[in-house]
Amino acid sequence: MNMEKFAYAIWPWGTESRAEMEQAAKDITEVGFSCFESVKAAIYAYDMDLNAYSEVLKRNNLKPVSFYFHLPQKADEEAFFSNLENELDFVSKLDVKVLSLQGTGSRPADPTDPAVMEYELNKVMRFAKVATQFGITTCIHPHHNTHVMLENEIDYILQNTSAKELSFVPDTAHLIAGECDPLAVIKKYADRVAFTHLKDFTLGADVGSVGLASAGMEVYTNFAELGSGSVDFKSVLKILEDAGYQGYHCIELDTPPSSNKESAFNNYNFIKNLTL
Repeated sequence: MNMEKFAYAIWPWGTESRAEMEQAAKDITEVGFSCFESVKAAIYAYDMDLNAYSEVLKRNNLKPVSFYFHLPQKADEEAFFSNLENELDFVSKLDVKVLSLQGTGSRPADPTDPAVMEYELNKVMRFAKVATQFGITTCIHPHHNTHVMLENEIDYILQNTSAKELSFVPDTAHLIAGECDPLAVIKKYADRVAFTHLKDFTLGADVGSVGLASAGMEVYTNFAELGSGSVDFKSVLKILEDAGYQGYHCIELDTPPSSNKESAFNNYNFIKNLTL
């Protein structure tokens, strides 16, 4: 497999300090990756200093291909959107063209009903319209314990938007955790996919949530290295190849069994040795 289009998610190394970013950059470069996805929170470790952040990338010959954002609770919504233009300006100056957007994480306390889904759609589109101003494509990311988790919720968001307005970033583990068939969902929306998240998970297992990371995302202990769960990665990649997909694939693992670097190495080798 040609590894040029495979990125690695570096947020598990940490998001609060420059030292964590430095270690992640060093580790994934040594493994063989040349690109990565980070999260919005990590840019604040650099105090929004574009030159300082860019220097780390240049020194390690790395490029970011996506940043991950998550929609806020209603009480935090205006503060979130008031900062968004500055954050997207920073990201766009790194030549990032796509963003992963996670839905609101208030499930199961806040049940998903038609009114909630309509509100969620409006919030997604508010974000996407701002991103478009910076030449960035927003990709909705189905995620456990959010309002875009089940297949009918993914359908609602994508079927009430156009491909021009919103793209899709399927996450193989989160689709299983959301009671979806990853192959069926990816095939259904292959023409909307602009980015992917690849990680493994065993069908029927508990996700093992350990609560929120400092970046605001829920962290899971039972997502797995590629090839050690139920995901048929060969078929996932073949579906996308047949659909003409030209984008990046981001390999991700919330909680590595040993170390972040070792899992990155194992995941790299799994994909490198995969034949379609």
